[in-house]
Amino acid sequence: MAKSIKDYLQDIFDDLGKDEQRKFKSKLCDRRTEPRVRRAQIEKVEDSIDLADIMVNTFTTTGAVSVTIEILQAIGCNEQATELKENAGKSAPLVPSAGASAPSAAGASAPSAAGASAPSAGASAPSAEQFIDRNRTKLISRVNNVDAILDELLQMRVITDENYSTIIVERTSQEKMRKLFMGPIKSAGTKGKDALYKALKEVEPVLTEELESQ
Repeated sequence: MAKSIKDYLQDIFDDLGKDEQRKFKSKLCDRRTEPRVRRAQIEKVEDSIDLADIMVNTFTTTGAVSVTIEILQAIGCNEQATELKENAGKSAPLVPSAGASAPSAAGASAPSAAGASAPSAGASAPSAEQFIDRNRTKLISRVNNVDAILDELLQMRVITDENYSTIIVERTSQEKMRKLFMGPIKSAGTKGKDALYKALKEVEPVLTEELESQ
């Protein structure tokens, strides 16, 4: 039976040991981005299983991976961060990347499989606007690192310094995303949605891949 995201998280936390786990939990409590884990929750954690449960219940299976990697890197556990990234990637749905070249194959069954997967492989760039429109609610509720997305959009000149200053002062990530959607992205139309999609791919790759596979 294939391992779940929670299983991989538990393995990583077991590997950390007591001291590094303590650093991890402290850093987790210090995060100011919503959703947050309260210190009262962490104080009830007795082992790696409890910690993995908190990560998945708070951030969902997808968000738990990106947040865990973020914290592991912050406390200098780069080896564990790399291991989790590789293992989580293997457990996620695979999206064929070579479907465009498959039609040249002579066998009947291989071209058939490539033909079936080609739309999903080739639809990512052309359907950026559709992706943003379809997942608007999920993006508002689940994107954590909105500040980094704003940095990307500012660099791409999709939002102005004034937009940036207005949005970044909002209290929660949900409020920031909502204001981003209702303001600059709405005004910029297709160009804005394309840019937001690129920023999401860069800043929230695991979440973006999950939503693309649905």
